[in-house]
Amino acid sequence: MQLQGKIKTIFNESRRVQLGTASAEGIPNVCHIGCKFTREDGKLIMIDNFMNKTKANVLENNKVAILMMDEDAYQIKGLCTYVDEGEEYEAAKAWMKAKSDKFPAKGALIIEVTDVFNSKPGPDAGERIE
Repeated sequence: MQLQGKIKTIFNESRRVQLGTASAEGIPNVCHIGCKFTREDGKLIMIDNFMNKTKANVLENNKVAILMMDEDAYQIKGLCTYVDEGEEYEAAKAWMKAKSDKFPAKGALIIEVTDVFNSKPGPDAGERIE
């Protein structure tokens, strides 16, 4: 599934989005992600600059949730793969280095979107969008 229109724009242009993960035991973690982009194939890329619990969680449990908002709010659910070598990693690292040399780009989260939901308060809250 690919993000469309405003939802894709919010993901790409928001300063930060929140990424939720959980360990294999179900212990939750949420972090802010600022270094992110969408690929042509629709996958979401998040750069691992300083991830510890997040990296450990996605290696144990590949299900993730993303919350993002401007005047609207959306929740994205997906399946995550962590890479720190190979072509996908090198492309993500090059993207990060083009933005700033001060970040280490230790790895990348590659997220395949499975669902998108309305997360804005009101009668449509929680409704599946895509």
